[in-house]
Amino acid sequence: MLEWWTKNFGSCQMGDERLNNRAFWIGKALSENFGRAMSEIFSSANELKRTYEFLPTARLTLTK
Repeated sequence: MLEWWTKNFGSCQMGDERLNNRAFWIGKALSENFGRAMSEIFSSANELKRTYEFLPTARLTLTK
């Protein structure tokens, strides 16, 4: 799964390496656990909070 995710989404550029890494980490976790609640995927409160804060960001664009 990591190879597929890296091939398709590993090159997203968000203008900041930390944002790139977070987008990759969140996307990988969501794709590996498709259909599960986010509270099950992200076990710690900190991970869950960071994911919810990140997802609705309007500045996100996935371009090749």
